[in-house]
Amino acid sequence: MAGQMCKEGVRVLMDAVYKTNATPEALELILFSNDETITDATANADLTEITTNGGEKVALTKATWDAATDADPIVSRYNGVTGVSFSITGNLTVYGWAVRGVTSTKIYAAENFGVKSLVSGNTLTCAPIDLKFDIPE
Repeated sequence: MAGQMCKEGVRVLMDAVYKTNATPEALELILFSNDETITDATANADLTEITTNGGEKVALTKATWDAATDADPIVSRYNGVTGVSFSITGNLTVYGWAVRGVTSTKIYAAENFGVKSLVSGNTLTCAPIDLKFDIPE
């Protein structure tokens, strides 16, 4: 699963690298239930977060990110072996996922993978979660 990097998250990343005393915030993975076309301008307000029935947000731990690749596109992968799984406990309609800042609620990357209708007992696995950044020529 390859997520589209979003401007507001990239700005936070750049500030964390380039600004004095900037500390990267914790990240979480959310699922969303609206058919949003993901662009570099996608923001938290554009996505309808799922907060029930086993689709609740999941904290992303820094130690579980693989080192970014040294190629074009540059790829950061989260938990590439098993991904992130959601154990569904009720009916859900899911269109995609987003990596969001816990404090800022800014969207770092998101993917609309198309509608998935899930029922209690289903498992939704997002694997791997790849964040790609294409280097312009």
